[in-house]
Amino acid sequence: MDDKVKLRCPACTRIFSEVASRIRDEAQVNCRNCNKLITLTTEDPFLRRALKAAREIRAAKDAAVHAAIYSGVASAPKRETP
Repeated sequence: MDDKVKLRCPACTRIFSEVASRIRDEAQVNCRNCNKLITLTTEDPFLRRALKAAREIRAAKDAAVHAAIYSGVASAPKRETP
């Protein structure tokens, strides 16, 4: 699963990728193209879509970790007794 989210800069209208763990509401990132500081708010529909995608990616990763922990995959294998 790819953990990057595509963002569209409101100033230069170019698209760049950012790691989903950094994309949160009211966070700030720099545009890779024009170097403008972008505050991630829900006013812009393109940024709202990126926030939703990042939230879904983080939820899927958390669900995978919880499933691994509770299924016993993350724990050490049991020892065999003679």
